Amino acid sequence: MNQEKYDLSIEEDCHMFRFISEGPQGRIEKVIAFKPISGVEGCFYNLSFGDWDELTQSLDDSVVTNNLDTIKVLATIAQAVDSFFLVKPEAVIFASGSSSARNRLYQMNIQKYLPEIKKRFFIRGRRNKKWQPFKKGVNYDAFTLFRK
Repeated sequence: MNQEKYDLSIEEDCHMFRFISEGPQGRIEKVIAFKPISGVEGCFYNLSFGDWDELTQSLDDSVVTNNLDTIKVLATIAQAVDSFFLVKPEAVIFASGSSSARNRLYQMNIQKYLPEIKKRFFIRGRRNKKWQPFKKGVNYDAFTLFRK
């Protein structure tokens, strides 16, 4: 993804990344976390993304920041995914938006960069509780990504 990105700080053996989104809403701390999925055979990780909530000391994936930097934020998430795969090349990353609108946003950007993504990764979408290779024009409720 050849887009402008935010500078990332890396924590916890590449399992958590932080950056500051800058825009009309101000400077907002964002967090990208890769958490092992328990009860699943293999090396599966859930990708969580959201604003850092200082009060609860946790990631809030339901907030809508509207800082007008969506492409830069998504490019930064892609950069974190690349860094995570350097440490965990065998990982399968699971991602699903916290709302149908977020899933549409993720899907539109996956479609936009699909040729570039497919050069390095296998990407699948879940539809009607079944996984299939990602195809443009099909609505999915979740995604998995793993290295070729």
